[in-house]
Amino acid sequence: MPSYQTTGLVLGRTNFGEADRVIRLLTPEHGKLSVVAKGVRRVKSRTAGHLELFGEVELTLASGRGNLDVVTSARLNWYPHQLAANYGALGLAYMLAGAMDRLAGEHQAQPELYAHLAEALRIVDAGATGPLPELWYKLRLLHLVGLRPELDRCLVCGQDSGGASYCFDASRGGIVCSVCATTAAPAVSTSAIKLWRLLCDRTYGQIHHIAGAEALAAATLPIVDSFYEHHVGRVFRLAT
Repeated sequence: MPSYQTTGLVLGRTNFGEADRVIRLLTPEHGKLSVVAKGVRRVKSRTAGHLELFGEVELTLASGRGNLDVVTSARLNWYPHQLAANYGALGLAYMLAGAMDRLAGEHQAQPELYAHLAEALRIVDAGATGPLPELWYKLRLLHLVGLRPELDRCLVCGQDSGGASYCFDASRGGIVCSVCATTAAPAVSTSAIKLWRLLCDRTYGQIHHIAGAEALAAATLPIVDSFYEHHVGRVFRLAT
């Protein structure tokens, strides 16, 4: 069978047969892949420790039948060892992987998605917790997959005045001015809208020192979660 090499972040694992596992990976060159690691659940398997959840792995894969290629070698490059001691960080890491698993395309080159998830896992492992990294990850992920909410002008009338008052309408897909908003749409401040734009466009290293960002993130994360629930499904957890 022809083989190829790639680097992958482990998004999920499912037991398969008596001793195998199906591993879901995000790769920069091939997008999301599901591959079979044969015999990995046996006690003497040399591969098992290299295919841990959230780890970054160098892989050699052999083309298999159907959509499942086969792992022929795996070497762990990086693993978030600090997550095991931090329940909140571990829960956030599951959200990162779950959201990416839902939104990433299969067999499509997606280097920006790979870089986004790799950065997110590393900052969470380094101790970043709370609503700001969660909000940043979710908004930038929406931007990268083409689902960015409208944050520049009212979706109904086109109002883009800096002095206007806005609400966020998840079903419509972004901000609406107070005149066009329904009573159910929550108000969102211009400061929050400006922060959301930055979070869509920047890396975490570029935004985490912004004054007041943590408080704005805490106040508006449920609004972004409502957008996810309406357009993507419940792939998120609320920060605590």
